[in-house]
Formats: sequence, structure tokens, C-alpha cells
Amino acid sequence: MAVTQKKPPRRAARGQKTTTVADRLRARMEREARLSAKTPPAPLTEKLFNISAAAERLGLSPWTLRHWLAEGKLNYRRISRRVYLTESEIARLSGVAVAAVAA
Repeated sequence: MAVTQKKPPRRAARGQKTTTVADRLRARMEREARLSAKTPPAPLTEKLFNISAAAERLGLSPWTLRHWLAEGKLNYRRISRRVYLTESEIARLSGVAVAAVAA
């Protein structure tokens, strides 16, 4: 009669921690609770401009606006994967753009 050996428990890949089913379920429930607690954004009443249109209106390079987005200097709306600036944000930036050009 052959003796069967038990397989050792499966180890996590390097850099990953092992989780139990209960841990994964708890994390999923917490994530869903956070998502459901968020209130939807207020409906837009302002006109939206994409990066290139906003840059043209401001007389700046689109790359300048993208750098400002990455640095967190701009308030923007994201619809799907596209980024839009509101008319009020462009009005606010028009003063910043004039000061940046003058400096």
C-alpha cells in the first residue's frame, strides 16, 4: 500500500501576504461600504473644456496644464478617462496665466 503525502500549504508569492477568505470578505465589505457612502457629484451647470481647448483659451501649452494637473494645482472633472476643466476654473487660471507670463 502506497503512503500518500499531504501537500504543504500554498505559499504566497514574494512580496504578497497570505489572506484568509474571511479577510478578503471583510476587505470587500469595507470597500463596498466606502463606495456606497460617497455622494454623487452635483450636476454640472457650467461649460466644460478639455485640456487642449482650455490651453488655447488661456494661451498656454497643453503640457503646462497637464503638469499643473499632476501637481494638484487645478480643480477638474473626470468623465470616464477624460479630464475637463470648468469655465470658472479657466476664469481663475486666467489671472494665474497672466502673472506667470509676466514673471
